[in-house]
Amino acid sequence: MIEQIERFITGWLESLSLSTANSYFTADVVLLAAALAVAYGIFYAVHGVVSFVAKKVVAQTGSAIHAELCHQRFFRRLAYFPALIVLNLFTSLLFVAYPRIHHALGVVVAIAFVWAVSRLLTAFLRAVSAVYNKAKYGKKSAMSGLAQAAHTVITIVAIIFSISLLLGIHIGTLFVALGGASAVLMLVFKDSILGLVGGVQLSMNRMVLPGDWIEMPSADADGTVTEISQITVKVQNWDNTIVTIPTYNLISQPVKNWRGMSESGVRRIKRSIYIDMTSVQFCTDDMLARYRNIQYVADYIDQKQTEIAAYNASEQVDVSTAINGRRQTNLGIFRAYLQRYLEHHPQLSRDFTLMARQQQPTGSGIPIEIYVFAKTTEWVKYEAIQSDIFDHIIAAIPYFDLRIFQYPSWNDYQLVMRNM
Repeated sequence: MIEQIERFITGWLESLSLSTANSYFTADVVLLAAALAVAYGIFYAVHGVVSFVAKKVVAQTGSAIHAELCHQRFFRRLAYFPALIVLNLFTSLLFVAYPRIHHALGVVVAIAFVWAVSRLLTAFLRAVSAVYNKAKYGKKSAMSGLAQAAHTVITIVAIIFSISLLLGIHIGTLFVALGGASAVLMLVFKDSILGLVGGVQLSMNRMVLPGDWIEMPSADADGTVTEISQITVKVQNWDNTIVTIPTYNLISQPVKNWRGMSESGVRRIKRSIYIDMTSVQFCTDDMLARYRNIQYVADYIDQKQTEIAAYNASEQVDVSTAINGRRQTNLGIFRAYLQRYLEHHPQLSRDFTLMARQQQPTGSGIPIEIYVFAKTTEWVKYEAIQSDIFDHIIAAIPYFDLRIFQYPSWNDYQLVMRNM
């Protein structure tokens, strides 16, 4: 049919005194314009029908994936294919007498097919990524980074196929040539390649996910991950500043991720208070009598005294001198008190480590470390629990004839000078 139309147009042009060669060329140009117009009309017709059906499906089912496909223009890009098929049928029959033009038209249509497929795939990936990220489990994955990585790969493949079609080089030969130029490509696309590798590793190993609280001192980052893309990761610090970190740096440099704390539902309290070593002493009978009035250690003191008395008797210890044998100290009883106080605290978890321990003495005194886990990960509540515990400990220390170590102040110095 196209050949008959071509002969009709050619005969009409020859009747206008055009040469046969010019009439054939002009007829093909007219047919090409008509083919473009027909392909354009087919595109809009198919796009209108497909979009109408898709919107009906979304309205009736409320499907999130269909709605996102419409938003990403997936169906519009799908409508390119019938138009390109019709255009390919037309162009395969045009300019046959002009091989170069005929070949060029074929290459242009083939490249259009390649990019139509590329755009269709990327629209589908973006839609799937958007739906996945909106789901309740989407926050536990870096789907956006994977989608962007796949988008980059699809685009690179489309570029390679386009170059192959333009230059008339077999795709295998082109890949071999690109392999030889890989060193140059690595330099040119270094950030993209490292970002692609980093994004895939982050996603597959679930090292960092959107919503994680991370600390990365080298990048001055301490806050929540808001976005993971192919090349960068955005972190919103607690002061509301935004830090942008290259994706690969999260693999190559140390990063502290607090996700484990968030998922466990508890947060560690690890803080020490320093006891003045000169206030540590053996307990006298008067001291033990006073300490028995403290609820948490009354039973402990009696049990310990029974154990110590039995040991000293079996070893025939001369108890007239305090240093002989075994004897309780005010610091030991204080640690026992702290242990029981922490065990009875309603806002501390019993399922994790809970202890008050003595650490190696320093020039600042004897550190008594509190190592427990609060039953919350919320910052404000956590700080309130921690402060409440240490308020009580600081106030309780004098009841055990102990002193907190602190460096003398100017007022202390003036007081000493007055008393001299």
